[in-house]
This record gives sequence, structure tokens and C-alpha cells, in this order.
Amino acid sequence: MLESWIGRDTVFGVPIDDIFSYRTNKVVRIQDRWVGVADLILRTIIILFTIFVLLIGQRGYLEYESVVGSVSTRISGGVQGVNISTADYCQGEIGCRLVDKDTVFRSGPDQKAVLVSTVIHEREQERVCDEDAKVCKHRSPFATIKEEMYYTAGVDEMELIIEHEAMAPTWYMKEHEARFAGHSTSMRGRLVSFRDDGTGRNETVDLREIDPTVGLRVSVSDMLDAAGLSLDGMLPGQHEPIRKTGVLLYAFITYTNTHTAVPPARKLEYTVEFAPAGSHLQGSAQCSEYDPVGFGAARMMVKRSGVRVVLVQQGRLGRFSLLALLHTLAAGFFITALAAWVMAQIVTRWIPLAERYEAAKYEYTENINNIRQSMNIYSDQVLEAGTSVADMLGYNSHKRGYGAVGGGEEMSRVPSAPQPASRLQSAHSGHSTKGVTPREDSGAEAAGGTKAKAQRAPQMYPQQ
Repeated sequence: MLESWIGRDTVFGVPIDDIFSYRTNKVVRIQDRWVGVADLILRTIIILFTIFVLLIGQRGYLEYESVVGSVSTRISGGVQGVNISTADYCQGEIGCRLVDKDTVFRSGPDQKAVLVSTVIHEREQERVCDEDAKVCKHRSPFATIKEEMYYTAGVDEMELIIEHEAMAPTWYMKEHEARFAGHSTSMRGRLVSFRDDGTGRNETVDLREIDPTVGLRVSVSDMLDAAGLSLDGMLPGQHEPIRKTGVLLYAFITYTNTHTAVPPARKLEYTVEFAPAGSHLQGSAQCSEYDPVGFGAARMMVKRSGVRVVLVQQGRLGRFSLLALLHTLAAGFFITALAAWVMAQIVTRWIPLAERYEAAKYEYTENINNIRQSMNIYSDQVLEAGTSVADMLGYNSHKRGYGAVGGGEEMSRVPSAPQPASRLQSAHSGHSTKGVTPREDSGAEAAGGTKAKAQRAPQMYPQQ
């Protein structure tokens, strides 16, 4: 049984040479200089685009992972050398006070949102309801007896110190390589700002380098300047200075390791950009609620307003990936194939002599559907051994009888019904029968050594 399926030269009836045959595309060279030049220019553009844009510009050989990080903030500075009598902002209806950094600075639990107070509201209150009273007729057991508001002197030059770190979590936890993590004391940074670059165009420009030995330290006035603001200036739609109204800033710390000519780099770098929040968030968002200070018979309610900074860590780290490289090359090959298809449509459809291009490029077979329909006529018959389908098709198309339908000048000719088995058998025995064409028997020459021609028609039998 197995021998009938697998032979020396066949497997399940299929020749082994067909199974392991080599297939290649046929190339047609169209000798047209203008078409050739256009195709060469198009392919050159695609190659340059793949190399310089996809591979180099977009770094198509890298895979990326987003960073995660943490921050720690504090403030430094004092009031040494601050003269209230000479500070312009202290000469208005709102006076100034000398306060220290502990009064000025407030931070949230995760330290990703900090407040540097520029103006403080104080309400001195006394108790109007006894501590052991069962019922109080007032809305609050405390009543305000004195209220005061003042600017914090010298806050402009106080520095916000931001310690931060970032890593690519999956890669770092898997390989524990230092190139996938960084700390503010080991990374170089740049303070940048989106502003006019001096040519009338707004772009991201570098303000200064950040030395890792010093860390990220930026004064309040420098933060506002990087955001295009100042404490004595006003926000759009406001009528009072930022020193009084306060402002909400975002500090975007962006990490990367693709800053070198041939990335990825061995060490991370980062940029810091301060930007004001939208106008719909300015106002109450940067102000804290009143905090009570002291209990008992009297207390102080303190409300701070100023520069609220929300720290946002972002960025992606990259590393070489063979899969990413193959994706980029596949995109280049796809663009090339698409361009070749477009070129083929143009030269075979719309340019002069397009029919000649089409004749050279495409090869058409005979109508397979017509052959299939002709073969279906004999689907209920079995050919005699030694008789091919081509012989039978030729025999039928030339010698098959026709019958008449209708009469007069409108008679139409249609193929007559298939010949009965008795007539086919009589044709095989040598008798003349209408509709049967004798053919030469080449076996007689081989058997008798002469050129005798034995005529007989192919024998057909009804299918069992």
C-alpha cells in the first residue's frame, strides 16, 4: 500500500522534482530610457527615505520603553541681605514680612506638587463659644478679630531643589544595567524653554546646562522666566500681579538615552521645561485652604498663595532590536513594491504605446474556462486505454454530427447527441459510422516493421 503512494521518483503521485523545484520570477526589461530614468529616481528616493528618515531620523532599529520615576523636593535660601524698604513690591498697599523657608514652602505627600508662597493671608480668631458649651448659636465657635495679608520678602531668590531618578522598569529589573536607570546626581541635564529663538519663531531653546554635581536647583524667578512669566507680571485675563494671584506651573522632566549620534547612549540625560497651566486652572488651584494654627481660646488661620509647581516625569528609553529593524526594512520594501505597482499601472495604461508595454509585461494563456466546459461533455465517459483527452477533444470538435432545429432560413445548428456505445464499438471493429474519424495506428508499424496504416476510431464505453 505504501509503495503505491511513495515511489522512487514520486510522492503521492507528484514528481519529486516538482516538489523541490526552484521557482523564480521572470524579469521583463522594457527598453525605454524615460521610463527607466523615472523608475531609477523613484527607487533612489525610497532608498534614501528608508535610510535617512526611517532608520536614522526615526531610529527605526530601536525599541522603546516608558520611564517611571520618583522625586524629592525641598527649598533653600533665606532673607540675608533682603531690604524691605527698597523692594518695589513692598511699597504698595500690601506690605512685606521677613519669613523663613519653612513658612514659605509646602509640599504634598508624594512631593510631586509643591507650593512656594508669595503672599500669606492671616486671620486672628478668638473663641466665642466656650469649649465645654453644649450649644453654640454661632456658625463657628471662633470669630475673626484681625485680618492681615502680606508678601513674603526675598522669595524670588529662594531655590527649589529637585532630586529625581528614573528607569525603564522592565529592562532594568531584568538586566540590572545602569544604562537603563539614572539619578539626578549622575545625569547631565538642560533647562529649556519654548520661546522665540531670536528669529521670530517659537522653538525649544536651551537656557543653561545642569551640572550633575550640583543637581537640579532653580530659583523661583528662574522658574517663572523659563515659563515666560514674572512675579510682578500678570496672567492673561488677570488684573493683578502673579505675586498676589499666584500661578500654576508644570515642570516636565523628560528623560532620554537617544541624544548621541549613534544611540542608545550609555548614560541617561534629561531636560526640564516649566510651562504655565491652562487659564481654566489658574486661580484657586494654586492656593491652599486656610490652615488653623493653635487651639484653645484663640487661633490663627493661615492661607498661602503663590507658585504651585506640579512635577511630571516622562520620556522613553531605547535599545537595539532586530525585530524593530526588520519592521523598518519591511516598511521600505513595501513602499518599493507599491511604487513598482504604480509605475506598472502608468506604463501599461496611460502613456503612449501602453499596449506594447502590456504585451511585453504580461503573458496570457488560452481560455481555460472554455477547455474546462469542453471536458465536462465527457464527464460521464471513460476513454479507451492509449487515447488522450486531447485526441478525444480534437476528434469531437471536427467530426461530431449536427442536428437541425426549426426550418426554413431560420434553421440553427446545434451539436447532436453523444454517439451510442454500439456505434462506437462498430467504429472500433473497422465499420464506417457517421461521426467517427479513423486515426492512424502507430503500433502496426512497430509490430510489422512496415508502414501499414491501420485505421480505427477511439473506443469509448459508458461509465459504470
